Amino acid sequence: MSDEENGHGKSRLDRLEEFTEILLQEHIAFAAEHKKLLTSQVVLNDQLQSLGALQKDLAESQKHTGERMNTLIAVVDDLVRKRPQ
Repeated sequence: MSDEENGHGKSRLDRLEEFTEILLQEHIAFAAEHKKLLTSQVVLNDQLQSLGALQKDLAESQKHTGERMNTLIAVVDDLVRKRPQ
């Protein structure tokens, strides 16, 4: 009986070793991609936190701008209403 029991030209052990090597290489590539993904998630999280802080600052600034606009509108309205005809 030969090593070529199923007619593939390679012994079962050789085929298993090749398959194991392929799985190992794919796992190494997956691990590298997974590490990149985790790094990207950390960077994205940091950027989202920064964006949230900037959005909070912008909302506060708009609130003050709105208050100043209301004051200006009141002054102009008062000038227009009290203007002599």
